[in-house]
Amino acid sequence: MRIRCKFTKLGYVKFVGHLDTVRMFQRAIRVARIPIAYSQGFNPHAKVYFAMPLSVGVGSTGEYIDIITSVDVDVQKASETLNTILPEGIRILEATAIEEGSPSLMSLVTTANYKVTFAKGQLEVQDLQSIEEKMGSETLVVMKKGKKKTSEVDIKPLIKAFELEVHEDNVDIQLTVAAGSASNLSVDLLLKSLINKELETLDYSVERLELYTGEDNKTVPLIQVGACHA
Repeated sequence: MRIRCKFTKLGYVKFVGHLDTVRMFQRAIRVARIPIAYSQGFNPHAKVYFAMPLSVGVGSTGEYIDIITSVDVDVQKASETLNTILPEGIRILEATAIEEGSPSLMSLVTTANYKVTFAKGQLEVQDLQSIEEKMGSETLVVMKKGKKKTSEVDIKPLIKAFELEVHEDNVDIQLTVAAGSASNLSVDLLLKSLINKELETLDYSVERLELYTGEDNKTVPLIQVGACHA
């Protein structure tokens, strides 16, 4: 069976790279004695699949993993056991069995929702005005490096939603952007195009809130796709 889990990656563990996160889950699954399925061939590997790698240093409350088991298991019990083994900062929030033949996690992803928080004093009035002006324009052209050359790209169509919130102690940016194999906009590239400062000199954090499938106003969280219903 296929088990889909939605999990967090917060705190110090957000600095653990993607490959090490994969190994972390593989070890936890073995310790939990979940009967994981393996691929065939000379070098079999555990069948665990992630939706979309998370950049190092980015936290998340909306990560996804599919776990393929060799026999049917109690989904709730398996997720609860994993939560006793996984390190602090990684916690399974939801788990469900997925119908056979459902599309792979990675192929489903079309959009991602993020929250960017700048500490007090990091963005000045002129920075906020510049951001609003750029977001108000019809295009937002950036220089994007490809495999062979650097070219101009209009990333405005890849921004699905954008909201700037100024608070007393910080500035929040809530955004939804294109994500996945068809088209993808990195938060880092977007911030560099909006803010006329070196990001490395600013005190800010990025958190991925959710991954979705679908287009425009018909998107749904990945946990809802292909879920088996009793």
